[in-house]
Amino acid sequence: MTDYTDSRWMPPSPHREAIVHSLKTGRAHIQERGHGLCPLFVYEDGGAMELSLMRLVDGQLIAVADAALPPTSTRHIDVCGTIDELEALWQRQPELADDDPERLLELLGHAMAMLRRIHGRLEAYREFSREVAARVQEMERLVHPDHGPAPELHAELCRRVEQGGEAVASGLESMVATAEAIRTIAGDSEQVLYRYRDLAIEIGALYEDIRGGRQWRRPDGK
Repeated sequence: MTDYTDSRWMPPSPHREAIVHSLKTGRAHIQERGHGLCPLFVYEDGGAMELSLMRLVDGQLIAVADAALPPTSTRHIDVCGTIDELEALWQRQPELADDDPERLLELLGHAMAMLRRIHGRLEAYREFSREVAARVQEMERLVHPDHGPAPELHAELCRRVEQGGEAVASGLESMVATAEAIRTIAGDSEQVLYRYRDLAIEIGALYEDIRGGRQWRRPDGK
């Protein structure tokens, strides 16, 4: 994963540290948009902001611009922050609906854009769960070869060897058959192992796809 700590698009301190924290904890990821275009900071709760516009204001990351935000940016990282600002504006400045309706409509548009992004993510998780479930079900259908006879087969060969060369020579055909029985158990088991392995790899690939550029960590922090 690309380290954006020193990116030319990264805002200065203290905004930088808040952004990096969200990235390192897996709450957000960076989405490239092409050469010369500011990458997007995409938050897991739906917000998407041009990285260079982000600022830490009252403990919250928001997008700040001298004029209207570009269409690629939401102002807040989530719907809750957007609704909080809308409700505050309606209560304190109801006249904005007459004087600057675009400001209110922009925030409403941001909320819907975030909901669409969340919905898309939900659908992606649903497809992920279906694909993983299909592979888990195949794993559960795999039949394990019977290893029950293996200890006695092994013991029989050991007894023959311990009886000496004459016993081995006289019982060669039986010993070969016993050894081949062990080989069959092993060979059949290996084929099942290989399928488990392949399915596990496929599940791992599905995980990598759903994770994308997010720096996810286990609940224990590892």
